[in-house]
Amino acid sequence: MSVVRWADGVPEIDAAVAARAMKFSVEYFLRQMQRGAIRGRVERGTGDDEGRHRMSFRHRDRELVMVVDDDGRIISQELIMAAPKPHWRQP
Repeated sequence: MSVVRWADGVPEIDAAVAARAMKFSVEYFLRQMQRGAIRGRVERGTGDDEGRHRMSFRHRDRELVMVVDDDGRIISQELIMAAPKPHWRQP
């Protein structure tokens, strides 16, 4: 099943797919994207990875990494959770 469409070389992913993979509701995911709190990055594979694209979405303590093929099918995905960074306050 294709979850990513390519429009003029730019990937478009269904927000429900990315939100579900990040363990967010679609509404929360879209709101955070609009605020700029979720950042995305796309990398095109070269050499042995030709025809693959790595899409990453980062929000606070989590990063979703998806590898998709040229047809927009997910090859792999991983949700990486990091320990939250403490915010120190000065007395």
